[in-house]
Amino acid sequence: MTEVNRYYEILELAPGASPAAVKQAYRRLVKHWHPDRFPDQPQAQQIAEERIKQINTAYAYLKTHPSIRPPQPTPPEPNTTSPPLDDPPATLAQWYYERGVTRAKQEDYAGAIADFGHAINLLPSYRDAYKYRGLVYSIIGNDRKANADLRRAAQLRPYAPTSTATSTSTSTTTTHRKPHSPHWHCAGVLRGHQDAVSAIALSPDGRYLVSGSYDETIRIWQLSTGRQFRVLTGHRDRIHCVAISPDGRWLASGSADQTIKLWNLQTGQPVRTLGHWLGGHRQAVLCLGFHPDRKRLVSGGADQTLRFWKLASGKQLRCVSGYGSAVTGLVLSVDGKFLITSSADKLLKIRQVMNGRLIRAIRNSHTLSALALSPDAQTLATGGRDRQIYLWRLARGDVYQTYPGHEEGVTALAYSQHGQRLVSGSEDGHLKLWDTATGQELANLQAHRDRISGVAITTDAQTLISASFDQTIRIWWRS
Repeated sequence: MTEVNRYYEILELAPGASPAAVKQAYRRLVKHWHPDRFPDQPQAQQIAEERIKQINTAYAYLKTHPSIRPPQPTPPEPNTTSPPLDDPPATLAQWYYERGVTRAKQEDYAGAIADFGHAINLLPSYRDAYKYRGLVYSIIGNDRKANADLRRAAQLRPYAPTSTATSTSTSTTTTHRKPHSPHWHCAGVLRGHQDAVSAIALSPDGRYLVSGSYDETIRIWQLSTGRQFRVLTGHRDRIHCVAISPDGRWLASGSADQTIKLWNLQTGQPVRTLGHWLGGHRQAVLCLGFHPDRKRLVSGGADQTLRFWKLASGKQLRCVSGYGSAVTGLVLSVDGKFLITSSADKLLKIRQVMNGRLIRAIRNSHTLSALALSPDAQTLATGGRDRQIYLWRLARGDVYQTYPGHEEGVTALAYSQHGQRLVSGSEDGHLKLWDTATGQELANLQAHRDRISGVAITTDAQTLISASFDQTIRIWWRS
């Protein structure tokens, strides 16, 4: 058997299968053999990891093999036609902005900077032009100008002008279009991880983004420019979760090496390790959450336990073992009085933080893979393999709203600061934005080539972040 035929066999395809069939087979097999599906079966998990390696190798070869490579579309040429000089300033500013975006995507950074400058001269309050020009300056290494533009953008509100022209003989009003119609675009891709990005966390002030990966590293990024600040090493196995304390001082990471590491977010220095030789989880740490008092940390693991820690000493305060399966997710209320966990046995459990006592257990008909608690702690959003998002009234323990729309399982959820927006990510790489008052889908973005593992939204709800098993993080701006 030739090497290429062996790769087809690994993907369970006949030799010469189409690129679409290769991609579809890859997605199906990765979902079927993903090690996270076997949190309580170490032997099965080891077999799955070996199978995933074979599948990834086969797919990497076949998708680039000349005989099946799909034709690559040629990038669009920048709009080189003359600008509409007879149009009003708002329309002309939009024309320059859009051409600047096109040039930036084609790496014509000098041309893009010039176009964004024209847009700003015509419309000094054009926030998106400042933001995108700041990003371009960051890419070419001009941090001073990048920070100046991004600070200016932060001071401006989204611009939505209308202009009216009234004739002396009639009262006809002409309304011109906005300088950039409301939609989302990818402002940048953060690369650096050498394996799946498994988790992200956004600092409370929105300055820093933290990512954890199966490559055993943690990376700290400056959100405004996309620059990588630091790479933190120390874990000896895959990182499954990261969390940032409410005051932005501490960073915590949980790993398959059974430990939790506490870091100083500002300096990147390790502070202490929780667990392992000093007790703690006996299997992978899968989820983390800081208590609002900034003195305690809660963790859930594949060893079917929930553990409470004292940050100052690293001492374990309590171990709750009332679970029949791996604890896969947790969220704490803003007041720190209760927390909610999900587990592989399809149960949601609400507990008191003070003593770990169970308040309520809710059984689901499907496995949950994403949790998000609304800022007022009245509503819980859940997502799982049935492709639906459910909003639960915690006071009654019932579902009052369902968001359909994802074509694959929901893998990540995040609320905006005031709870008016909900962001969701799925196994097929789609990112969606929802209006929580109406349930309306506001955006649907083909964000990644693989499963989305984490999502976040900034306090002004103008920036979305998505992380994926495709090893990238993407920043999305609302225009």
